[in-house]
Amino acid sequence: MVDNINNKQDLESPIIEAEDVTVRFPLIDTPDVYAVKNFNISVKPGEFVGLMGEPGCGKSTAAMSLLGLVRPPGIFESGSVKYMGKDLLQMEDEEVRSIRGKDIGMITQNPRYSLHPMLRVGDQISNVFRAHNKVSSKEAWSHAVDMLKLVGINDPERRVKAYAHELSSGMAQRVLIAMALSSSPKLLLADEPTSGLDVTIQAQFLDQMWDACRQTKSAVLLVTQDLGIVANYCDRVLIMYEGQIVEDSDVFTFFKSPKHDYSKRILQLQREAQEAGDAVATNIDQKSDPLMKVNSLIKEFPIRGSKSRVHAVDNATFELRSGECLGLVGESGSGKTTIGRCVLRLEQPTSGEIIFRDERLDTLSIKDFQEKRSNLQIVFQDPLDSLNPRWTVEQVLKEPLDLHTKMTEQEKMSRISELLNLVGLEASMRQALPREMSAGRQQRTSIARAIASNPDFIVLDEPTSALTPETTAEIIRLLMDLSTSLGISYLFISHDLTTIKYICHRVVVLYLGQIVEVGTKEQVFNDPKHPYSRALLAAHLFPDTSDRRVDRDVRESLEGEIPSPVTENLPKGCYLYGRCSHQLDQCRDMKQKLTKMEDGRFVGCWRVSEGAL
Repeated sequence: MVDNINNKQDLESPIIEAEDVTVRFPLIDTPDVYAVKNFNISVKPGEFVGLMGEPGCGKSTAAMSLLGLVRPPGIFESGSVKYMGKDLLQMEDEEVRSIRGKDIGMITQNPRYSLHPMLRVGDQISNVFRAHNKVSSKEAWSHAVDMLKLVGINDPERRVKAYAHELSSGMAQRVLIAMALSSSPKLLLADEPTSGLDVTIQAQFLDQMWDACRQTKSAVLLVTQDLGIVANYCDRVLIMYEGQIVEDSDVFTFFKSPKHDYSKRILQLQREAQEAGDAVATNIDQKSDPLMKVNSLIKEFPIRGSKSRVHAVDNATFELRSGECLGLVGESGSGKTTIGRCVLRLEQPTSGEIIFRDERLDTLSIKDFQEKRSNLQIVFQDPLDSLNPRWTVEQVLKEPLDLHTKMTEQEKMSRISELLNLVGLEASMRQALPREMSAGRQQRTSIARAIASNPDFIVLDEPTSALTPETTAEIIRLLMDLSTSLGISYLFISHDLTTIKYICHRVVVLYLGQIVEVGTKEQVFNDPKHPYSRALLAAHLFPDTSDRRVDRDVRESLEGEIPSPVTENLPKGCYLYGRCSHQLDQCRDMKQKLTKMEDGRFVGCWRVSEGAL
């Protein structure tokens, strides 16, 4: 009876509790920066807590402080961080080291920077495990294999011998997760752990972390800007603003009635984007002549020093009409960006046709294609990398006018003012350099540059992936408004299905370079047919607490990662064979073809076309 009372008390007592923690960064000749001010937090056993806030609000510094750590030259000015009632900031170094990595684990955002480039991943996991457990090197190596198996890495006996550069980003991130979980910590601090992962791999990882949290009564503090992750996995939400916790509520209350202005703003923008997406006209005249047609597009890349080739795009065929937004979705390595670059002749197709306004673009000479360039533009994924760091916004916007128009200088200045107004940039930004602007303003500048020459067609290559939820919602609204007012057609490339759902009329689903399904957004999102489309939609985390992934009886997902696109490694038949839960023996050798269904969509699965799925 006493044991039961003690266990109950243990479960109710916080694992970690920070009180009035202040972290100061002293600077020379300028006022000191207070990254964390009077920071208060408590996390109990079994809790899955989300920590959100705008960039620079101190989230990562706060997470580090829970380990009793701060990046130089930062110092703890005041406060306490109690682990199981003991203040980490008052402990001797040796005692704190015995807790870090064993009782408190941490997963950082960039696996490439966190893994040692000269050590095999098995050695790195073994070293962390042996630092806190009295085991032999053989036992530690065996444990490393088990941990890789736990986090879903295929063929762990082979992968445990790999170096970091031999792993994909998803695998490298899961190695970090294996290291953090190796000693079964009571508290796991995860700082944007899924930012580099595809939605299918992200879902696998978060499922495992959530299940482990529930089974072992360990706790998770997840630093994230993804509202979908918070809605689907977190029990509680903490909002951080200017170094302080300004809101602490359960996840359902947060999404229903947020309290702080920042919380209200990001959720309101999310709702406005959703409402605007629901209002997107889906009655594009599919009988009208297409603006753009892509027929049997194939793109292969030779591998230097080898006869092998990377098969990036395999027989892609689709159409896009005037005023339409067509979404390309799929995991990393599915060929989305390569298709976009081929369409704009930034990459020369291996074979196939690209037709714009009834004219073949793929056969034009470079000189002749330059004359078409003003009508075909692109917005790149990283706004800072795509802008000249030495040019002001005015110079950036003037370049396409110099290249593609015969305007006078006065007309160009007037057009630049018009462009700034169209994309919602203040006139004061005219002389700003890229580094002086936020990521949202940088991307608005990129969009203004793309529309400067009045194009009919723009490729949007992951235009919101580097942005905060607040800025993403603003950019979505901007793109939708520009499409409506200027009649621009978009080829929208993204792994973010929430954004695709808001902005697109039709959706093309890609897997390993092949198109597996094409349909309206209602068809694809409400009733996906292809097994890959189903798994992709099931894995995506929409910011909606009414259908939380953790509350579902069955979580449909794909096993493992997308295979290598090297030609000789591609499956003979269905490319999804080996990851598909609906596979049959004949799928192994049967090539799949896009077949038109009764509802007008196209699906590349023989079982679906025969009504077996």
